[in-house]
Amino acid sequence: MSEEIKKIMVVKTDKGCFISDCFATSGYDYEYHRGVIKDLLFNGKLPSETYYKNWYYIEEYPSLIQTKKTGNRINERYELKDKGLVSDKMPEVIPYDEKDNYSCEVIDSLYSYVYDREPDYLEEYPCDIQVVCEVDNFIFPPQIEYEGIRKYDFSDVTYTIKNADVKHQMLDKMIFPVVLLHESPCKFTSKQMYDITRQYVLKHIDNSVAKITSNYDFCFTVKKIIPLIEPETISYQNIFARTKRERNKIHTTVKKYEEKEIFEMTYSPENHRGYSPIPEMCANSETELKEKVDKWLTGLIEIINKPLCQCPECNGTGYVGEIEKGKFSYKEKQKQS
Repeated sequence: MSEEIKKIMVVKTDKGCFISDCFATSGYDYEYHRGVIKDLLFNGKLPSETYYKNWYYIEEYPSLIQTKKTGNRINERYELKDKGLVSDKMPEVIPYDEKDNYSCEVIDSLYSYVYDREPDYLEEYPCDIQVVCEVDNFIFPPQIEYEGIRKYDFSDVTYTIKNADVKHQMLDKMIFPVVLLHESPCKFTSKQMYDITRQYVLKHIDNSVAKITSNYDFCFTVKKIIPLIEPETISYQNIFARTKRERNKIHTTVKKYEEKEIFEMTYSPENHRGYSPIPEMCANSETELKEKVDKWLTGLIEIINKPLCQCPECNGTGYVGEIEKGKFSYKEKQKQS
């Protein structure tokens, strides 16, 4: 057991305590901190991991801190590897303190060192407990876990955005321990919202009523698939055909659907030309932030997946189920909320 740890920070609440032995808030000592708290027993119980790096949770203030010790070696001895060689000069077992009566060559080549152990035991772990703050009416943070998608090494990969990825104000991070930050103002950046929204739509879109026509790390577009009341016959030429004869040949096809843009986005500061940057999502707490993001995602996918068809009364000049002239934007959704 390392003797480097001498202090433990405690955030005391009416719902339990949060503990840490990492006093760094950034840099190498924070990222690669090697604490021993997770192996200690607090009032007889191991601590639980939290959403936050280097912080653990215990149900009550620690009155007793213990560490588990491995039992001592006992009955050390050398046992003969080949039992068929047992004789007066070569006993089956040589007590450890009698090994000097035999040559090293005999011991090393013919015998194996073995031992037994006493039962493991608990030993009190002395340390300085520092209560950094006490909180009444404590509310546990919500579990934030959104799947996002981003570019990595020339390909799209999914990743998870968790509580630790929520952005907080620098002053709040300087004043409050990280386990209390969830009750302070916070946000997801425009890029985080882009990654979350893009992946959510990819997973939940109904491809029978909508299709994704642009799907990149910098821009994203969804269009409605609208059945035509009267299918249209379209004539065309294949200008990319191999021969002149094939290029001049008239082809026909029946158009049964039309496509109408329903949603598009980019993110700031990318601001890909012609696309609307999705704003960052701000809230007064992580609970409110999660509620806002959930409402945005479910509202968006509901609009995208709502079937849209041409109006039979006006012979297709209008649409049944039309919303904001067929186009749905983040800003409009925010106004509706």
